[in-house]
Amino acid sequence: GRSHLSILKAAVVCALVVYALADDVDDVISAFKSKIPTVMAAVGDTDYPSSTAPDSNNHYKWGTSSGWTSGFFPGVLWQMANLTGDSSFAEKAAAMTKGRAKEANDTSTHDIGFMTFGSFGNGIKLWSKSDAEAYEMILTQAAHSLAKRYNPIVGMTRSWGSIDDDSKFEVIIDNLLNLELLFWVAAKTNNSTLYNMAVSHVDRTAQFWIRPDGSTYHLVVFNPKTGAVISRSGTPQGLAVNSTWARGQAWGIYGFTMAYRYTKEARFLGYAQNVTSYWLKNTESDYVPLWDFDCKPDDFRDTSSATITASAFIELASYLKDPHFIDLAKTIVSNVAKAPYFAGDASDAVLQANGHDCKTAGCTVIETDYYLLEAARRLKGAPWALH
Repeated sequence: GRSHLSILKAAVVCALVVYALADDVDDVISAFKSKIPTVMAAVGDTDYPSSTAPDSNNHYKWGTSSGWTSGFFPGVLWQMANLTGDSSFAEKAAAMTKGRAKEANDTSTHDIGFMTFGSFGNGIKLWSKSDAEAYEMILTQAAHSLAKRYNPIVGMTRSWGSIDDDSKFEVIIDNLLNLELLFWVAAKTNNSTLYNMAVSHVDRTAQFWIRPDGSTYHLVVFNPKTGAVISRSGTPQGLAVNSTWARGQAWGIYGFTMAYRYTKEARFLGYAQNVTSYWLKNTESDYVPLWDFDCKPDDFRDTSSATITASAFIELASYLKDPHFIDLAKTIVSNVAKAPYFAGDASDAVLQANGHDCKTAGCTVIETDYYLLEAARRLKGAPWALH
């Protein structure tokens, strides 16, 4: 058997690894504390940071409130307010959130979930002094706007295209994340119709998106009149029709896990485990995957897939009662907190390496940092349920 000394040495090494990982989480949080006030001071209340790139000197490019990523920076600010207790973050978050109220009436996009829940939803969850009653009314309106994109024959909410397009009904895997808006408002207002819409969408995603090996399509096109599949058009944002877009796979992991949170349907947990297994089997050794799992080894990596997955793993660990997923999340956060993924002082963003999005390694999409901060906060004990 092993000597007491060898066991002690192993325990010391294990403890040092745990402390090192904890330090990396703290480094991530320190980077946000350092960078976000500068960005916050530079942006107007209706300017919504979306991405950084060398052609903008690594400063954030801004979009309008109608952009699908527009809820992420207000969400970062609400997270910072909750993490630090600093009301200046909350004040700016509230100002930027206020300018988004009109988006609750938008029936032209499934991304109304990303757009409103990241801002108004986080405001309710993360800052006790926010205008929760008004925010709840806005989220309720947003949920009913999203519900107008639901087709009972297809059993899903439409991602792309007009709600009255009767020639095709396009749905992408990203849409799973928008379902939280339906689930939350359904619970808050006791609306079984919204709940059943969301449940149907989750089940249909598992049925038509997950391949036998656990990989996923990005886009499936249905006939809106019959519900039949017209085509599995693969991955418009990925490499090829039958490839697997790494961010899309991460949306699947996060989305199925979130759906289990609201429903406790065991099959949803099974869906999450299925897509998780593929991600783990096919990611790179440092858990930062290639931007598409079928890319050549020297192609761009994608930190967004890594951070979305890390955050999801922390929640998944609690449902599976498996601390291994906590360890994986810590490892991912630790790995991205170093070169070549950590952006350094020259960038507004904390992370980089979303190269496929702008065709150069030194760029960042805002969702990467949003989910990195969420993962770091969760590793510090932050809850995920929005009561």
